[in-house]
Amino acid sequence: MQVGNMMAFMQYAVQIIMSFLFLSIIFVMLPRASVSAVRISEVLETEPVIIDPEKPQKFSSSLKGTVEFRDVAFRYPSAEDDVLKHLTFTARPGQTTAFIGSTGSGKTTLIILIPRFYDVTGGKCWWTGWM
Repeated sequence: MQVGNMMAFMQYAVQIIMSFLFLSIIFVMLPRASVSAVRISEVLETEPVIIDPEKPQKFSSSLKGTVEFRDVAFRYPSAEDDVLKHLTFTARPGQTTAFIGSTGSGKTTLIILIPRFYDVTGGKCWWTGWM
C-alpha cells in the first residue's frame, strides 16, 4: 500500500469516527435540552404571587429612601411557623442600619423582604423609593 493511500484511509477513518462521536453527543444533549426547555416554559408560565395594589399610597418626598417595618411577620410559603415575628425598625437615608445575629436568625430573609422578593405575611412595611 502506498503512503498516499494509507493517509487517505486514516483521514476517512478519523472523519467517520468523529461523526459517530458527534452523533453520540447529540443523543446525550438532546434530552438535557428538552428538560431545560420544559423548565424554562414553567418559569415563563408562572403567575406572580406578589400583586401590587390598584391604588398605591403616595408618600411625602421628605421620606424618600426610608424603609420602615412595623410589627412585621414573615412565613415562607411551605413553612408551618413564622421565620420573622414582631419585627420593627426604620432605616433612614444617610444613616447606617445593621442587622446582627447568628446563623439562621433571619438576616437574609429580612433583606429579601425589602425588594419584595416575598411579601410579608403580617404587619406593615413600606419604603418610599430609592434616593
